[in-house]
Amino acid sequence: MNDAPATTETSGTSYDTVPYESHPYDRTHPDNLATIGRLFGMQPPDPETARVLELGCASGGNLIPLAASMPEARFLGVDLSPRQIDVGRALVAELGLSNIELERRSIAEVAGADGPFDYVICHGVYSWVPPDVQDAILRVCSESLATNGVAYVSYNTYPGWFMRGMVRRMMLYHARQFEDPQMQVKQSRALLDFLIEAGPVGDETYHALLKRELEVIKNRHDSYIFHEHLETDNEPCFFHEFIEKAGRHELAYLGEAQFSEMLAGNFSKRLDETMRRLGAGLIHAEQYLDFLRNRTFRRTLLCRNGIPLNRRLGPEHLREMYVATRLAPVPVEQQPAAGATFQAPNGTKATVSHPLVKLALERLGSLWPDAMRFEDLLAACCRDSGSGEPAAGGPEANALGGALLELFARDLVELRVRPPRWAVSVDERPAAPPLARRQAREGRLVTSLKHQPVRLSDLGRHLIALLDGTNDRERLLDDLDAAVLDGRLRLEENGRPVEDAERRRKLLADLRDAQLEAFRREALLAK
Repeated sequence: MNDAPATTETSGTSYDTVPYESHPYDRTHPDNLATIGRLFGMQPPDPETARVLELGCASGGNLIPLAASMPEARFLGVDLSPRQIDVGRALVAELGLSNIELERRSIAEVAGADGPFDYVICHGVYSWVPPDVQDAILRVCSESLATNGVAYVSYNTYPGWFMRGMVRRMMLYHARQFEDPQMQVKQSRALLDFLIEAGPVGDETYHALLKRELEVIKNRHDSYIFHEHLETDNEPCFFHEFIEKAGRHELAYLGEAQFSEMLAGNFSKRLDETMRRLGAGLIHAEQYLDFLRNRTFRRTLLCRNGIPLNRRLGPEHLREMYVATRLAPVPVEQQPAAGATFQAPNGTKATVSHPLVKLALERLGSLWPDAMRFEDLLAACCRDSGSGEPAAGGPEANALGGALLELFARDLVELRVRPPRWAVSVDERPAAPPLARRQAREGRLVTSLKHQPVRLSDLGRHLIALLDGTNDRERLLDDLDAAVLDGRLRLEENGRPVEDAERRRKLLADLRDAQLEAFRREALLAK
């Protein structure tokens, strides 16, 4: 999914007028970047002690949570918007973080002397700046990246953006009549409504395509519409063009930040045979895949030229990695006659046939959000199955490792290079990260320790703010009860307020426990 641009590189005043909503992006997490690098044969630096640079950091919505959760790493964010840098610095000071610096300066001013950096992040910037700044982004990656470092750059792509670009030009045409940015957004929304409601006029296929694009845009936040569609610069490119430019800066293609978006495992057998006949290498194949998918957005990972890479993925790549999954067995009556079926929270199902894989998924699902080192998982499942200790590179390791890689390629299994930093059980005096508690006081979105945004209910917002590690369950219940009595929280049963004190406390106790369990599963509780 395309995210609103974070850059202020050429229009600092517009980002001061219409601030960009700055959020965490889990695919930019150094652990994820290291995982992709490790899968393809690299030895990326340890994320826990890494030096990380973010170009176009806005107010730090992506970088500050990383610094808060990884105290031994060092972080530098640069952005041109004084307003957003000031907001970010105020939050850094409030949280008492000493491992992060946010600086107001241009990307072009970042030099090799600022590095080296183990990980460079540039999300929502590249397509929204002119060619000279695009060149500066790649130059910084080239000059500042450590030997085994990984750079993340996101950008809009063709062919998907041909249609979206047409909509952008329509909005620009209409909005140019107004000077105030807020009015431009308001009028752009009015244009979208008009185009959607007008219905087909002659060409039904065109209108269907147009309506699909308009529906994507209309529900986005004002800052997204303004900075994605009404800014001066928004220049998509073809994937091969981006890679060619990166190559001129001695940077090589590593992969995509989301493994499932890569070529591997996404072609049908017939299509794969066609690609082989064409003699298409990795770059060409990825470009053809964009043609087939009408792709609009990429999150590409780069490394230095000359770093040995191994594209033949196998179970040996999982050594020392940690595995987690939210898959759970489907009800017995839905199980197939052979094998076992598991289901993710989004409804996606996976059927496995190997008994060892079945044991592994059952064990991992019961542990969520905890993870197990692959070697430990393999040994435990072999013991449970009665097959004894597994041999390195043996059939058990190959079966389990191969299955986990296939599930990872479908976003049904998580891989990471470091063990989880979040609590996997609810303590008697549970604690939420200071950042999440602070965010809950401001709004509904908080950042989990998995670097993902989580939307909270009213009760969730109230409860998480209390989780400073000093309040036990009874004290939490007392506070919730008081909040209901003085009107800060609403508690109803069958559509009516609960008047009976004993019934009220029973309901609140159940809600408290359910919410704490939800916090645990969403990685919102600190160790």
